[in-house]
Amino acid sequence: MTFLIQLDKTIAHVLKWTVIACFFGLFLLLGFGIVQRSFPSISVSGYDELIDLLFVWLTFAGTAALWREGSLYRVGAFDKIWRPDLKRLISVAIHLSMLFLLWILVYYGAEFGFNSGETTPYLQVNKIYWYVAIPLTALLMSVYSIVAILRIYRHPDFVEHQEISTLG
Repeated sequence: MTFLIQLDKTIAHVLKWTVIACFFGLFLLLGFGIVQRSFPSISVSGYDELIDLLFVWLTFAGTAALWREGSLYRVGAFDKIWRPDLKRLISVAIHLSMLFLLWILVYYGAEFGFNSGETTPYLQVNKIYWYVAIPLTALLMSVYSIVAILRIYRHPDFVEHQEISTLG
């Protein structure tokens, strides 16, 4: 069990720093793009390609990090009116629906990535490094959904999300 806890912490750490690095990289590249417009003689090949790569990884790694923490948006009003057993049943149904979507992303994302054969125009890099973010993070999110379902069954009083108030 200690191995799984350490693995979970490592995954959380990697996701966090992936999101931070992508966000910082986008900040630098977009800032450089502003400077580049002021000085047209400065040009960077593959600028758009790097922004695409960082944005794709930022989006999917950020989603996986939120998924891991159970911090995705949800309608909390229903949690207050449903009985605990009904709430557990609905939570399991929601996680099963999310697993269905994730398995579609894993299958078709991997198929798309491996069959695209696309390379970037300037950097001449295979775009599988862009596309692999889809099945890889969807597979990771699938594991966390399965863990959430198991926790709901094993511990009836398990709270799978944090209540966050955004309106004061």
